[in-house]
Amino acid sequence: MIKLNTRIGSESQKIDFIRECENKFEARLDEVCAEVIRDSVKIIALSGPTCSGKTTTAAKLTEELTKNGADVHLVSIDNFFRERDVLDREAIMQEKSIDYDSVSAIDLDLLAKRTASIIAGDPTELPIYDFKLGKATHSETVDPDEHSVFIFEGIQAIYPEVTALFGDNYKSVYICVEDDLEIGDYYFGKRELRLLRRLVRDYKFRGASPEFTFFLWRSVAANEDRSILPYADTADIKINSFMAYEIFLMKTVLPEILALVPDTNPYFAKAYDICRKLEGLDSIPTELVPKESLLREFIG
Repeated sequence: MIKLNTRIGSESQKIDFIRECENKFEARLDEVCAEVIRDSVKIIALSGPTCSGKTTTAAKLTEELTKNGADVHLVSIDNFFRERDVLDREAIMQEKSIDYDSVSAIDLDLLAKRTASIIAGDPTELPIYDFKLGKATHSETVDPDEHSVFIFEGIQAIYPEVTALFGDNYKSVYICVEDDLEIGDYYFGKRELRLLRRLVRDYKFRGASPEFTFFLWRSVAANEDRSILPYADTADIKINSFMAYEIFLMKTVLPEILALVPDTNPYFAKAYDICRKLEGLDSIPTELVPKESLLREFIG
């Protein structure tokens, strides 16, 4: 449990606070990169629940590995989604909604074939999934050599059905918000902190209303409890992506988004509760957030 005061102080104190948080996270990423480089692994399985910071971590790993002579390829497991029409038909037959976070939403056979090809060092076609059309529309070819390192990134990268495909020379990296927060009289759980990130990200970059994000969150959380969190302790490396200053940043960016939830909506009470907890906090303006910060994944 992290405990914070509701006030930070002057702008210079805010800058110092941000720098302290960013430096701590950067130092941890440096440790992870050093371990991966030392062990000379060929596959990195990078996983974590939604809005944990996988994109920033993948970029940092790519940068550091490239500096050390590796030819790094990022493989998004989301590109192996099965066609949406097929998933729709199956959902109708089973009288349930599509669970995109389930391993059954992935073309596991295709992923297995492409992973085996990569491990064998053969030229390999990797699909590129068009999320608007709901299917893979084209592909890219990679030609592995002795310098190649593949980062398989996605929430599914921790599923046993997926990790079983990677052979022996791989290392699993798991990133998540690992701290609960007590600030003033209020409490934010670690999962709720990721929800705040997702409310901002989905509104800004995915055209999703806050009501829709709230609607999806129950199924997201259920899949985490079923398919992700039970395997977190099996990861070789764990990274805590909590930034202590982010709650003050959310005070700046989130209330305007949550104000869009009408009082007739069933999620109005949840939106109101979040705004109430943020109301008494100092705010950190977005321009103080470093351009390379993990939090830029969510605020832009």
